[in-house]
Amino acid sequence: MVANNNNINNINNINNIITTNKNKLQIASEQSVINFDSVKELKADKISHCHQDLPKDWQWAKLDLFNNVNNNIEHLRLNVTICKNNQLKPARALMNTEWPHFRRNLTKEEWAAPHYELVKQTRQELKNAGYKTKEIRASKCYMPGYKNKKGSTLKELSVLLVPEKQDHRYTAIVIHKEHKIIVPLKGDKGYLSSNQRKMNQIATGTANTILKSSVGVHIDDYL
Repeated sequence: MVANNNNINNINNINNIITTNKNKLQIASEQSVINFDSVKELKADKISHCHQDLPKDWQWAKLDLFNNVNNNIEHLRLNVTICKNNQLKPARALMNTEWPHFRRNLTKEEWAAPHYELVKQTRQELKNAGYKTKEIRASKCYMPGYKNKKGSTLKELSVLLVPEKQDHRYTAIVIHKEHKIIVPLKGDKGYLSSNQRKMNQIATGTANTILKSSVGVHIDDYL
């Protein structure tokens, strides 16, 4: 009888653990919490696409990472293409700026605003997750300029980038206002064409919306 009671207690404990974990996952999903420790353990190679609850009216976001090496020095550029209301909105992020220069051209009030506080918090979370400070790159986003140069600053759109342990893998965190989107970037065999590599592209990744209300495009959105 004692053994049976012990078995029942063990089963109840296991069920409680499963229920607790399910509740934790549900809460995390509802709050869109990003656990960087989990990301680092799983790595980007176990995620083909990052399906996210994107900002309103976004269909998807595509990130293309380029490295224009000059004198053996990396010059990373991230092209961000956002599809919103069935229109493509391109942006650029230059991932070589040192962190102290990130706030350049921002007023004191803007630097203290919720968006940039979230950028600072996310950078600290990456450090806490084990990424080295020199590995963590951050940039404001810019409108495309002449000949791939940066144009006007797109305030409240920022990107953080870290390399993963596996070669040709990166993780990008796009922050739109107060919304974080994590996108694994892959550049190993099978993800980039020879033409893309000739253009110095080294990785790519896409985030898609979870919810799709209907298939097709309304004529008013097309015309």
